[in-house]
Amino acid sequence: METGRPGPAGVRWMLGGGVVVLVAGCVWAAWSVSRGGLQPQDVSGVLGLPVGILGVLVGAAVSLSALRLQQATDARAVALDGLAATVEEIEVAERAHMLGNGAHLIDLRVEVTPRQGGTEPPGPQRLSDVAAWYCAAPGRLVVTGAPGAGKTVFAVHLVVRLLAARGPADPVPVRLAIGDLPAPRTHRRWWGRWRTVGGFERWLTNSLVKVYRLRERTAADLVARRLVIPVLDGLDEMDTEVGGDAPSRAQQALDELNAYESVDGSAPVVLTCREQRYAELSARYAWLRQSALLRIAGVEADEARRYVESRSDGRGSPLDAFLEGEAVARAVSSPFYLGLAYAVYGEAGRGQAQPLADLGTADEVREHLLAHYIPAATRAANAAARQARRRVAGTGSPWRRQAEYEPASVHRWLHHMAGEEGRLSSLGQALGVIRARVLTGSVVALVVGAALVWGRAVEGLFPAPWWDHERGLVVSVAVAGVVGTLAGALFVAVVSDELAFTPTEEVRGARLSLGRRLRRIAGQWGEIASWALLLPAVLVVGATGQAHGWLESVPDHVSYGAGAVVCFSAAVGIAASESVVFHEDGRSLLGCVLVPPLGWLLGSLLPDTGSLPGRVFGHAVVWAGVFFLVAWSGSTGFSLATGAGVFAASASGVTLGPGGGFWSGALAGLVVHHVLGCLFLGAGSAERTWRGVERVRGVVRVPTWLYSVLIPFALGVFGEGQLGFAGVTGVAVVWIAASAALLLAILLVGLVAVCLGRIPLDTDAFTTWAYHAGLLRIVGGDYQFRHSELHAWLVRNPRAPARAR
Repeated sequence: METGRPGPAGVRWMLGGGVVVLVAGCVWAAWSVSRGGLQPQDVSGVLGLPVGILGVLVGAAVSLSALRLQQATDARAVALDGLAATVEEIEVAERAHMLGNGAHLIDLRVEVTPRQGGTEPPGPQRLSDVAAWYCAAPGRLVVTGAPGAGKTVFAVHLVVRLLAARGPADPVPVRLAIGDLPAPRTHRRWWGRWRTVGGFERWLTNSLVKVYRLRERTAADLVARRLVIPVLDGLDEMDTEVGGDAPSRAQQALDELNAYESVDGSAPVVLTCREQRYAELSARYAWLRQSALLRIAGVEADEARRYVESRSDGRGSPLDAFLEGEAVARAVSSPFYLGLAYAVYGEAGRGQAQPLADLGTADEVREHLLAHYIPAATRAANAAARQARRRVAGTGSPWRRQAEYEPASVHRWLHHMAGEEGRLSSLGQALGVIRARVLTGSVVALVVGAALVWGRAVEGLFPAPWWDHERGLVVSVAVAGVVGTLAGALFVAVVSDELAFTPTEEVRGARLSLGRRLRRIAGQWGEIASWALLLPAVLVVGATGQAHGWLESVPDHVSYGAGAVVCFSAAVGIAASESVVFHEDGRSLLGCVLVPPLGWLLGSLLPDTGSLPGRVFGHAVVWAGVFFLVAWSGSTGFSLATGAGVFAASASGVTLGPGGGFWSGALAGLVVHHVLGCLFLGAGSAERTWRGVERVRGVVRVPTWLYSVLIPFALGVFGEGQLGFAGVTGVAVVWIAASAALLLAILLVGLVAVCLGRIPLDTDAFTTWAYHAGLLRIVGGDYQFRHSELHAWLVRNPRAPARAR
C-alpha cells in the first residue's frame, strides 16, 4: 500500500449508502402510512432496520478508516527505511570514491557563525565537531569555502553521519544538485488569474521519484511531512554571472528555500556554495534564513604534509619535494588540488610529471596540475585494471571488467562530452546540435520516402481492392504524413532518455543477475517496440474487418464525437512530453498561433485549380512564410503537427461541422487542443499535463495494454471506412518507417560521433571507467565532473597539452 492520506472514497460510499437506505426507508414508511398499508405503530419497526444498517455501516467506516491509517503509517515507515538504505548504499560508495584509495577525510579547520538565537557553538572548530553537533539536532546549515575546499565531500560525509545516527522515525538526508532546480514560472491565465508553476517541494518530490524510484504519492507524502532533509550541492553553479536588476536563479532558489518550513519553523536544509558567491548574494539581501554559516578554511602546509605521510605510511614520496615553496603551498591549500598533486606526484605518478622549478605562481601550479591530472589518472586506472585482471576471478574490484584507454583519447572525449554546469552533455550536443539535426532530418526523409515507394512497388502482390483509396491518394498521403509526424513525436518522447550519458546500475560495481538484465533489456526495447510495431499492426488488423458497411449506419454526431475524443486524447498524451510543448516565450507563442492558419492556406492551394504558374507562386510564397515563421519563432512540437493536420483537412475538404463524421470530429478535437495548448502549455508544462493524465488514468483504471490495443484497433476500423484499406496500410507503413528512421538516426548520430572522435564506442563502459578513475562523480542520479575547475579546464583546452601526454 502507498503512503499518504487514507483515501476517503470507501468511507464516503459506505456512509452515502447508509444514508440512502435510511432515506429510502423513511420515504417508503411515509408512503405506506399515507396509503394505509402500514400502521403507525409499525413505523418504528420499519425504520429500525435502516437505522441499524446505518449504525453498522458507520462502525465499519470508522474501523476501515483506522485500518487504512495504520496501513499508511506502516507503509511510510517501510518507505523511510528503504529510502535510508538506498541513500546509505549510494553515499558510502560515493564518499569512498571521492576520497580515493587509501585517503581519508581531512579534518579541516572551520569557522562557525551560529544562526540568530541558535545553540550551535561559535568560533573555530573542526569538521568532525560540526558533524557531531549537527547530527544531534539537524537544522539549517550553509557550507561555504573556496573552490575545491571540500564542500561536496563534507556534504557526502554529513549524509553518511546523519544516516548512522538516524532513529526509526527520523528524516532521511538526500543529497541533490540544486542546479537542477527550475525557476518558478508565474504567468497570467486567459481569465485574468495568476498561476505559479513549479516550486521547491514539487522539484524535491520529482527528484525522489527520478533518483530513488519512489512512487510519486509516497515521495510527496515524505516531503509534505518533512521526513526528508535536502542536502543541496552547488548553489554557486546556478548562475554563470552576477549582475543586473533581475533576480538570479540562486536568489530565486534561496527565496523558495526560505519558504520551505515545517510545524517547528524553518525545515532542516544543508546548502553548499562558494564563499565569494554567497557573499555576493548576501550583499543583495539573499541568504538562507535561520541558518548557521560554516566557512571551511584552507589546508595548511603542516596538514598537507601529514596527509601525504598518512597516504604513504610515513615513507618517502615524490610529493615531499613538491610541497616545498610558497607558490605550491598556496596552490594546494584546497583538498581538491592537494588530491590532484598526490595523483600527479604521488606513488602512482612517480617520475611521470616534470619538476616545478619554472612555475612561480599558484595559478601556474594549478594549471600544471590540471594539465597532468588526466594522464596521471588514466595511468593509475589502467594499472588498476591490469592488476584486477591478474587477480582471482572472484575478486570484487570494480576494475576487473574495465578496459584501458589512452590519455589523449580520454581528454578529447571528455572535452566533447562536457555539457553545461559541469554535467555531461547529450549525444546530440557531443556531435553538434546542428549536425545532429541535419543528419536526423535527412535519415527520416529518406526512410519515409523509401517506405512510400516500396508500398507502391508491392501493390501487385496483394488483391487489387486492398489498394483502393476511399477518398483518393492525396488524402491518404496527407493523413499518413500527419500520422508520421505524430509517430515521430511519440517515438522521440519514448527514447529521449536514452540520448543522455547517464549512470547505469552497474556503475558502482553492482552485479545484476541474468534475469534482471533480461528484464531491463526487455523493458527498454518492449516499450519502443510497442510504439513502433504493435500500434501500427493493430491498426491494420482493425482495418481488415472491412467494416465500412455498418459504419455508414452510425449517426454522424456519434462519429463526430468519437473522432473529437480520440484525437483530443492522443494530443494530450503527446503534450505530456516536454519536447512537444507549445511555446516558451511570446515569440514562439506567436508562431504557434500562426502556423495552423498557414497550414489551412497551404491546403486550400493544393487542389488542381487555377493556372500552374499561379499555383507554384502561391505555394512558394506560403511555404517560404511557414519556414520563416518556424525559424524566427522557434515554434516546435505539436503546433507543427496541428498545422499539418489542418493542412490535410483543408486539402481534403474536411470541415469543423458536426455533419462531417469522424474526421470532422478529429479536426475539431485537434483545434480545441491547439487552442487550449496556446493558453496553458508553455515551458515546463509537460510535467503538469502528465500529472493530469495520471489522475485520469487513476479514475478510469483501465490497463495500459488494453487502451493501447483498443484505440488503434478502433482507429483502424474507422479509418478503413474513411480512407480504405490502402489508406490505413499507408498510415501504418509511414508510422513504422518514421519510428525506424528515428531509431536509425540516433544510431547514426552515435556512429558519426564515434568516427569523428567525439565519443567512445561504448559510452557506458567509458563513463564507468571515468567515474572509478576519479574524473566524474554522481550527484542526483546524473554524472558531473569531479570538480568545476576540471570541467572549465577541459572546455578551454580541446587538446591535451603536449608536455602532459
